[in-house]
Amino acid sequence: MSNNVLDSFLNKKKAESVYVSLEDGESIRISKLREIKMFTKPGFSGELKEALRLIVDVETPEGIKTKNFDNSTARFANELREKNVGIGSSFTITRNGVQTNTRYSISDVKSADGAAVAPSAPATPEPAAPATPTA
Repeated sequence: MSNNVLDSFLNKKKAESVYVSLEDGESIRISKLREIKMFTKPGFSGELKEALRLIVDVETPEGIKTKNFDNSTARFANELREKNVGIGSSFTITRNGVQTNTRYSISDVKSADGAAVAPSAPATPEPAAPATPTA
């Protein structure tokens, strides 16, 4: 079987899947965030853990498709919050790393009306207590 047939088959399966699937270094443009849900799923070692499911519209070779993107890390949830991603937003998700070293980043966020969204300011630490003078 030639690689063209395998590549074509794999690309078709990826486009037909109800899940967003990215390889290391790959990005996808989310044209619209429809909904965010919290659910419970088994982790890598079988323990149950809470995860976020983003229900999103993405562009595929067959047109716009609604797909799910699942993530269970606080890091990803914080990035969504810090980048002001909300229902109706469009943005890019990029995958870096493999297996347990996988990280997803968010960029190019636009609000539902197409305006660029400024990231929120990160939480500021409490100011340090003044130094006590020494004699």
